Amino acid sequence: MKKQASRRAADAAPPTTATEEASGRATGLLFNLGLHGLAHFDAPVLAALAMETPMLLIGPHGCAKSALLERLAAAMGLEHRHYNASLLSFDDLVGFPVPDGDGLRYLRTPATLWGAQSVFLDEISRCRPEVQNKLFSIVHERRVQGIALGALRYRWAAMNPPAGPESADAADELDVYVGSLPLDPALADRFGFVLSLPALEDLSPEARRSVIRSGLTPADRQTAAMDVPALVADCRQCAEVCASLHGDWITTYTSALVVPLRQAGLGISGRRAAMLAANIAAVHGARNALGQRDSGPGGAVRDPIADSALVALRHSLPHRAQGKPVDAGVVASIHRQAVDAASQVQADAALARILDEAHPVKRVGLALAALAKRPGRVPRHTMSLLVADALASQDKQARWILSQELLPTLVDLDCVDAPTLELLAEPFTAQVSFEERPNLRHEVPRSRIAPFNALVAAVGALDANDQEQVALGNLGAALYAHDEGACEPTALTRQQSALRALLDATDDHAD
Repeated sequence: MKKQASRRAADAAPPTTATEEASGRATGLLFNLGLHGLAHFDAPVLAALAMETPMLLIGPHGCAKSALLERLAAAMGLEHRHYNASLLSFDDLVGFPVPDGDGLRYLRTPATLWGAQSVFLDEISRCRPEVQNKLFSIVHERRVQGIALGALRYRWAAMNPPAGPESADAADELDVYVGSLPLDPALADRFGFVLSLPALEDLSPEARRSVIRSGLTPADRQTAAMDVPALVADCRQCAEVCASLHGDWITTYTSALVVPLRQAGLGISGRRAAMLAANIAAVHGARNALGQRDSGPGGAVRDPIADSALVALRHSLPHRAQGKPVDAGVVASIHRQAVDAASQVQADAALARILDEAHPVKRVGLALAALAKRPGRVPRHTMSLLVADALASQDKQARWILSQELLPTLVDLDCVDAPTLELLAEPFTAQVSFEERPNLRHEVPRSRIAPFNALVAAVGALDANDQEQVALGNLGAALYAHDEGACEPTALTRQQSALRALLDATDDHAD
């Protein structure tokens, strides 16, 4: 149980606090639908309604996934269909086919999709692959068998958290859903908003008591009067204004997310990037429509687009549906980097080209070229992140070689912070420690004689009159003494040449 609880905590959005629950009484969308502890979903849910974006809810049984979607449909006055995808046959969706001249027509019933304005595909992670493939076109294209579903506006789905590889050894635990399978990546990518609902124990104490107390209240008295269609219309209008005012910032911010997300194992497609940009504008519009404002210093009211971007990012990644954990701390860190990058890029097109480069070492090379032309062009914080990313992308031997290549230049330029300098100094500290040994003696076990001889041969082949090659040989010897398994002597010069080629990258457009 502890393993699953820790995973849920890593995946979850910030928990709803008692303050959020209390503040939701006036304007909270989900609170007024009788749903407690979900105030942090108000903006993404309203945004999904306003933009008619497919929405997927993921959560444990009994966390109000079905209640949320059913009450939304009722509040919007929609012609609604609710299907259990695990039991669904295609005839349930379109009716029974009967001959009609040279073709077929479908006998329609009140339960078929025809004429529906919203559809809720429950237990979508438990349906057969062939059914899942047929649901694909409904979610993405609003079509079935190639026929347009003209009335259909909303496509919603729900599922339990899929059983990932890390839960295979915990199949006897109550909160492992062995029957809930990861969604196909292409299907998961069609849901614009993916919301991970909390379990009861993850709610604030006040929200938890409210959920329990709802069992004592008749269902028809659990919702408050609220003009949801008017709120949706207001959100749509605000989103259009946001796209017009902040479109350039949103585009730059989303572009700055692509590489860091991939490096964190959360890569996104071009479709997802475009969805995310639309979601940011929609969430910003929703926060305005809901009157959600943050107080800045001195109580001043602020509503920055960056805050809306973080809300949208948290709830727009499809990876949870594929059984991949999404760490909220990692997402927040990537968000902060992208905000910084977007602010800098808007003021400097050359910096945009640097940050758009996919290879982390080449990014450092481009940044060094820009700094050579104009000192201070790349801010210290940004340069430190670029160097740290480049070091993290390499194995130990390449990292030490890269440090040797970069440290003198970065010290001369004074363009990175102290923690980054400490990372760069690691191989030099080890080298000094190695060279301080009496007579530079190193005992080699019999099993390591062959690689040691290879190192001696590689170092001996270096030119003793070339200070750079001598430094490389010393580094290789220190690396071998520090960690024998991390040294591949024959690759020393080859890796140095490859890294230098990346660092020598130039930006012909930089001024």
